Amino acid sequence: MLRFSTVIILLLLSLSARAQDVLTKSNGEELNVKVMEITSSEVRYKRTDNPDGPLITVCRTDVFMVRYANGTKEVLHQPEVSPTTAPMSKEEAYSKGRLHARAYYKASGAFWGTYAATFLTGYGGPITGAAIAATKPPVRKLVVPEAQLLQNPYYVAGYRKQAQNKKIGSAAAGVGAGAATWSVVVLAALFTYGLH
Repeated sequence: MLRFSTVIILLLLSLSARAQDVLTKSNGEELNVKVMEITSSEVRYKRTDNPDGPLITVCRTDVFMVRYANGTKEVLHQPEVSPTTAPMSKEEAYSKGRLHARAYYKASGAFWGTYAATFLTGYGGPITGAAIAATKPPVRKLVVPEAQLLQNPYYVAGYRKQAQNKKIGSAAAGVGAGAATWSVVVLAALFTYGLH
């Protein structure tokens, strides 16, 4: 059983070793990269799917933000607000916030937190999932294509509501995946060491 536990721990560690930076362009496109250098005018990176490939250079003004593998983020360029943009109604702002949360918000922490709690304790997963899913993400953690949208309280309310829904879904998926993994481990142990 000790060998099997060691294999599981090494597997989980290898998943975290694949951490990567996420480069969000000004047009909203997200790229999984390894950022090599940021200068006053350029961003240089390598693609994670081709780490031995060429060093790619883009103009700094084409990059909105970089989310590093350690969880920190750096906003490089905020697009200027066009003065000709018509103001949005409350309903339009709320709907746009929900739409952007579907596209940009990642709730991977809710998944992995409930997965680990379920796998390690069994009963702790649903409790952890409920606690994680009950909280709306703070405004500082919202990833948006245009920073000025965060000035609209209706946009923020819609975004946070949809982001919380994504957290609930991710937490439920984490509980399910953790329970499935735990079941596979128990069955493998029973078949390996016999059903005494």
